[in-house]
Amino acid sequence: MAGALENAARDIRHLDEDAGESEFGYVYSVSGPVVIAEKMTGSAMHELVRVGHEALVGEVIRIEGDKATLQVYEETAGLTVGDPVLKSGKPLSVELGPGLSSNIFDGIQRPLKAIQEVSQSIYIPRGIDTPALDKKLEWQFEPVGVRVGDHIAGGDVFGSVYENSLLRNHSIMLPPNARGTVTFIATSGKYTVADVVLETEFEGVRSKHTMMQVWPVRLPRPVSEKLAADNPLLTGQRVLDALFPCVQGGTTAIPGAFGCGKTVISQSLSKYSNSDFIVYVGCFAKGTEVMMADGTDKNIEDITVDDDVMGKDGLPRKVVALPRGYETMYKVELAGTSFTCNATHLLVVKTPQHVGITDHVHRDEQQTSVTYFQLKTVHVFDDATGSMRNVELVEQSTKSFQHDAHGGAEHANQLAADFASTIGTSDINWTIEARDVELLHDHARKATQQMISPVLFEDPSLERRLLSAGAGIEATPTVAYLLGLWVGDGYHDSISFSIDPKDEELIDRIRDCGNTLDMDVAAMEYCHHTVPGHANGNGRVYQDGDMTVSLRSRSVYGNGVCGSMNTSDTVWSVIKEIGVRGEDGSKAVPSFLARESILVREHFLAGLIDSAGYVAKDTRLNATVKTMYPSVRDGLVKLVRSLGINTSVSREPEHVSKGVHHNASYTVHILGGDEGALASALSKCSLSRKRTPAPAFAVERKAQPTYFKITKTDADDYFGITLADGSDHQFLLSNMALVHNCGERGNEMSEVLMDFPQLTTEVDGRLEPIMQRTTLVANTSNMPVAAREASIYTGITVSEYFRDQGKHVAMIADSTSRWAEALREISGRLAEMPADSGYPAYLGARLASFYERAGKVRCMGGPERFGSVSVVGAVSPPGGDFSDPVTSATLGIVQVFWGLDKKLAQRKHFPSVNWSLSYSKYMNALEPYYERSDPEFVSLRTTCKQILQTEEDLSEIVQLVGKSALAETDKITLEIARIIKDDFLQQNGYSNYDRYCPFYKTTWMLRNMIGFYKLSRHAVESTSGQITWAKIRDTMGDTIYRLSSMKFEDPADGEQALVERYTQLQRDMEEQFRSLSD
Repeated sequence: MAGALENAARDIRHLDEDAGESEFGYVYSVSGPVVIAEKMTGSAMHELVRVGHEALVGEVIRIEGDKATLQVYEETAGLTVGDPVLKSGKPLSVELGPGLSSNIFDGIQRPLKAIQEVSQSIYIPRGIDTPALDKKLEWQFEPVGVRVGDHIAGGDVFGSVYENSLLRNHSIMLPPNARGTVTFIATSGKYTVADVVLETEFEGVRSKHTMMQVWPVRLPRPVSEKLAADNPLLTGQRVLDALFPCVQGGTTAIPGAFGCGKTVISQSLSKYSNSDFIVYVGCFAKGTEVMMADGTDKNIEDITVDDDVMGKDGLPRKVVALPRGYETMYKVELAGTSFTCNATHLLVVKTPQHVGITDHVHRDEQQTSVTYFQLKTVHVFDDATGSMRNVELVEQSTKSFQHDAHGGAEHANQLAADFASTIGTSDINWTIEARDVELLHDHARKATQQMISPVLFEDPSLERRLLSAGAGIEATPTVAYLLGLWVGDGYHDSISFSIDPKDEELIDRIRDCGNTLDMDVAAMEYCHHTVPGHANGNGRVYQDGDMTVSLRSRSVYGNGVCGSMNTSDTVWSVIKEIGVRGEDGSKAVPSFLARESILVREHFLAGLIDSAGYVAKDTRLNATVKTMYPSVRDGLVKLVRSLGINTSVSREPEHVSKGVHHNASYTVHILGGDEGALASALSKCSLSRKRTPAPAFAVERKAQPTYFKITKTDADDYFGITLADGSDHQFLLSNMALVHNCGERGNEMSEVLMDFPQLTTEVDGRLEPIMQRTTLVANTSNMPVAAREASIYTGITVSEYFRDQGKHVAMIADSTSRWAEALREISGRLAEMPADSGYPAYLGARLASFYERAGKVRCMGGPERFGSVSVVGAVSPPGGDFSDPVTSATLGIVQVFWGLDKKLAQRKHFPSVNWSLSYSKYMNALEPYYERSDPEFVSLRTTCKQILQTEEDLSEIVQLVGKSALAETDKITLEIARIIKDDFLQQNGYSNYDRYCPFYKTTWMLRNMIGFYKLSRHAVESTSGQITWAKIRDTMGDTIYRLSSMKFEDPADGEQALVERYTQLQRDMEEQFRSLSD
């Protein structure tokens, strides 16, 4: 791969060199990655070629007469009819040797790190020739068991290389198709993979061999014998190891809808399985302000790698990459704010679920219909790539029940109601690319909203200002309230407010503020006092009865000398410094308030509503604030959203009413919800008509949905950021819009690329980087289609190479759906007859040829070695539909099925493996292993499955007659099944104690749970029902708690310590049941 690219550079002469005309073909037609070339007589299937004047690397996939169809592994833009095509006479191959581990390749074995170092770019330049294996790096070679004059055959080990502390013995083998007598072998020393370390002679032909092999990817590597697998592939996940085990050398499929955890299970296998080696196949406009982790705002083009941006939980997110590009842009307009992003940017949205039941006539048939929203996967044509792509959209679905067909209106209505009750009521949280919003149908589009996140980060900057000015921090809420009051009805040149004399509560609050700040309060009522429009926040003209309330310095007398305290100067200096007062007489709500402490934000908002707001309490709690200043409007919207309160803005244009001229003004609508955020702020108000009781519960500040408008604009430069770790990849813009980071369309693989280099595993008591036993082949949905199709062969060939060294290799294919989509796209361009869902008719045969390369084998050559390749293929069926052609074809091939359940995932039950649907056909093959490991395990597993199956049957009965009608033994079954589901089958992958469960811990947890089940049933049956489940539960509550807590035991404490604790629990259970029976 260059693997292919470097091999092409070496094996094919460049187009400007002297090549015979017979070695050339010419481009006849171009369709995306599929190119037809003419005058290609003599070409072979899967032959490597160079296409066009830029010498793009391709492969022959069809031959008809003198025409050959090629799939090109690079972008074909610029190719024209008549461009030259140079034949190589060699197949597409990969390089195998020291240096494979710890490396990250793309689908055609181009090392990503080397490409970045050469190109100094985050993109892969077209035609770049970086070697798959570093030809300059020297390895310590040690000859093994071979001397000059010895006969040697394919697969024989003639040397060893220490690659790293996890791969201490990288065996150097003779290629499978080579043989002869050794005429030279290098002495112990340092060599590169290109240096000759062995020479052989066979029938007069001398051959030179390096530490590197080149092998065609589509040709399985030969073995001496395929063997029956008999050792489990332990994953560290209890539900898999106990109920649905796989073997080393087995085949497994993990189908599941998006969000079910396929990638997490695949990565857990990579991190914790008992394999020797792992092969894993698997933006905004300039000027957009991003909220940084410290609450400040920064233009996106100024952000650098290692900067921290604000996450939706108030915690920092590390920036690890800066995608840049040029693309069609989209303007997203929210209430009172907007941002511009590129076409493929992911918007974070919510669609509230709405289930409706209606009676209507359709085609002269009376029927009852249920309408609801659900996520569906649709296929759309991508103009940019010229191919089909999958898009996940919310659509309104309808299920109809015809009255005549269902025995009348009453029965049809009942069926509709029953169906509606099965639909989840939770809102649908999802992401959608900006360009795909237009694909939404009207109902879904009108309901779908952009998420605006609260700012949970708190920076007490106002408190610091007051401290530096000599004021106490206890005055901070008071000053915040006065600032809000001043923005609403304050005079421009002093700490004075225009107050209605009837608002005595507000005047009293100002007096209390004066006492807190040690200031005098003066109140004066004016008649016919006109204030210029710029002197207050709403441009009012004061008439008879208006009152001005002022805060002034309090005079202090001491030793006959009159002085004044500086508190008023402190407050006024804050007003002038923080940006609420403009030099031109305007006012503003400064943006820093959105990251202030929650208490300061609420007091400021309360003051502003007291002076310039209106509160409605009749139905849904809401408030409005009117202002003539855009700076107040924008700042207030940001402040309100930072508290997790929804808001919108309306504008009243300049007009004349009843002879009075009114300037243009804005109304900010503040909408309360069930979370209590608005009520909490209004509880700080002074006026009883605006004040509400403080919530009696803890306020939950959630992201709020806001309706948005999106408009396509001209193409422009975009600037993005990519976030690190296993984060949610979401961050906040300055306007609190919750957005997804860029560069994540290949989201699953990008997480692996960022996560794996940071991971460690414990080997012989020491921590080792997990990358030392891993090779990553990046196969994402936005890769070139031909490279995607080739990547799975690259991965399996690398796996077979390490298997031939006598190692147990796990190949994780995440996901084979992407590969199948690549087959479909290429098949469509070849005009082949489509089968189900447009996939080619040979999809099943291709899948079988891939999975059959798994297995346990006796390796070729000596010394005798046994190795295996286990293939775990994640499948992404659209909408979680297991009848999808890729899923159904895969299930006809593999021996283990780990079916993931969307409902379990929605309940946060992970791993979300459905224990009713999943299965393993390796049970009998593994029985000898279980007999040696723990003879009781098989019976424990059988009983566990029986309990889970019985619980499903009993649940249906409970729904009809209630739990109290069940027999006592059935009640025991229900309770033990609950413990098994919640505390055995469920695991926390982010905890130290439960992210990996050794097999001995799995066995002991199951033994004690099944033991409690059997003891409980025996106690009930032996006493003829005198002992009930209620009595057992009340008497042995502590024991039940200990059963549920077994998962908290940390394997780091050692096997002996855990077994002692579990054995003690078993003894205590038996003793308690004896006491109970007595």
